[in-house]
Amino acid sequence: MFGRGVCTIGLVTALTLALSSAPAAARSKIGHQAAHRDKETERASKEPFDDIPKGPLQIYVSINQQKLHLYSDGVHVADTSVATGVLSLPTPLGVFSVIQKQRFHVSNIYSNAPMPFMQRITWSGVALHEGENIGHPASHGCIRMPHDFAVRLYSLTKLGVGVVIARSELKPAEFADPHLFVHKDRPPDQTVVAPPSPDAVKTAQADIKASDTVAADPAAAVKPDQLGLRVSNDGAAAVSDNAKSDNVPTAAAKPDPAPPGVAAADDDVPMPASKPAEITKDVPTKKTPIEIFISRKEKKIYVRQDFEPMFDTAITIERPDQPLGTHVFTAMEFLDDHATLHWNVVSLPGEPPLQKPARSSDNEKRSDKHAGKRRKDEDSDKRAGELPPPESPAEALARIDIPQNAIDYISQLIVPGSSLIVSDQGLGDETGDGTGFIVVTR
Repeated sequence: MFGRGVCTIGLVTALTLALSSAPAAARSKIGHQAAHRDKETERASKEPFDDIPKGPLQIYVSINQQKLHLYSDGVHVADTSVATGVLSLPTPLGVFSVIQKQRFHVSNIYSNAPMPFMQRITWSGVALHEGENIGHPASHGCIRMPHDFAVRLYSLTKLGVGVVIARSELKPAEFADPHLFVHKDRPPDQTVVAPPSPDAVKTAQADIKASDTVAADPAAAVKPDQLGLRVSNDGAAAVSDNAKSDNVPTAAAKPDPAPPGVAAADDDVPMPASKPAEITKDVPTKKTPIEIFISRKEKKIYVRQDFEPMFDTAITIERPDQPLGTHVFTAMEFLDDHATLHWNVVSLPGEPPLQKPARSSDNEKRSDKHAGKRRKDEDSDKRAGELPPPESPAEALARIDIPQNAIDYISQLIVPGSSLIVSDQGLGDETGDGTGFIVVTR
């Protein structure tokens, strides 16, 4: 997945050798080309894209198109051709975010292959970076981009930017629904909302109408666990020394092996290892975006802020045996009341059920059997990701009941840039320390 891109360090070395042996005219030409490239890189890094609207960035990758689509504040900004994983090492589909950035990075296992302007989206080795053979599947699972676009995107993004990978092109659509969270400012002399009654289980719709009851005495403020919000144990990661950078959290847990179904790593960064978190703090006062994950499989809601687990708690889902689909809601900006948020949403296409292999007759030739299997695999691959999600975003939200104390806690945290993922998937092995919620759908 980390393909052989053009690394600036490698380019400088190559140019040095070329200049030492080439005639004077050739050396001058090579030097001029290198200087021009450096100037173009510098210009692209200073002026990533023209006059883009300020707001949350969203990156969508279409496997079928071999395209990357960039949005800012819900507005389409730019596209580029890419190269994703080959059939034997496919790029995973699902919901990710940028968890590490390195301007100069090399593969640990593919002969130190350079991967300039690397933006990692999983610790198992999937990343966006500059590379070659653009426009068709060619990588070991990563998303390769042309040089100029890779430079511009690297200069624009920050850790936490959302990346959604699907087979077909996804376009965010504006979305409003009474079940979505709203923001509630904490009263200046209070620390946290008081716990509700034990049987208070309501939807986010009820949160809009809920009373603003708060603790009467700041000194008596309760902790998340006293609110019935269980400390999240959704994992921590161990990161190899040769993969760390200044903006990567460190941990000492022993890595787990890569889970089945995830593309083989082009970079041998170990997978996150699960260990319990320890959180006893009150509602944080910082105003950074949060990530919310609702899992039908686990019947829980999880909350993270700055890649750190905040809490998780049980929820109720109507018709829990029926799928919801995977939907990603993003809070773009506050409306005039500074409480209601402007949202958009994308829904990932559904995946067809796995087909049982047909039995072959005893007299069928081995070559025919292999050819038939290849055709079935290709047909299944073409159908995959083309089905509509089982529920619309509104239908999915309407089936989810969240405890009122969790709603109150989230309402004090949620700000523009926050996201809500609703999925049938559970909390996968890719989610760990130093990540947001990673939902691998295929």
